[in-house]
Amino acid sequence: MKTTSPANQAEESAPRTLKDFVQREAKTLSPGTSVQEACDQLRSEKITSSPVTDQNGQLIGTVYESELNRKVGGFGHDPKIELTQTELNQETVYCFEDETLAEAERLMHLNNLSQLPVLTREKRMVGIVTLEDIVREQKAMIHFKIS
Repeated sequence: MKTTSPANQAEESAPRTLKDFVQREAKTLSPGTSVQEACDQLRSEKITSSPVTDQNGQLIGTVYESELNRKVGGFGHDPKIELTQTELNQETVYCFEDETLAEAERLMHLNNLSQLPVLTREKRMVGIVTLEDIVREQKAMIHFKIS
């Protein structure tokens, strides 16, 4: 039988924040990246969207591969010259690093997303949380409670 001290119980029951397990190596694009470069990077990373940050690391929007292909490639614009900033979605859904995993999961489900940028309260990007991260953490918590 597993015994825990009151201090350990409080630590176990306290919700962990995104800061505890966010992917810190998240890649972003700059607004000056060409559409061609952006599409190439998204394909090579096997992702469909990317956060776009300014030179200070602040989130300014998101670009989606489907939008880049449709709006730029489909209308005769040159994807080597056209910049991602022209196709930037500024209504990006994000979460803060001091929010819980459950809050991030709720936002993803509400907005039909598989990943969210994670920001400081000053809106500086610190990483990405994915549905995969959430599932992995939930499995780990179930395993922890059983053992």
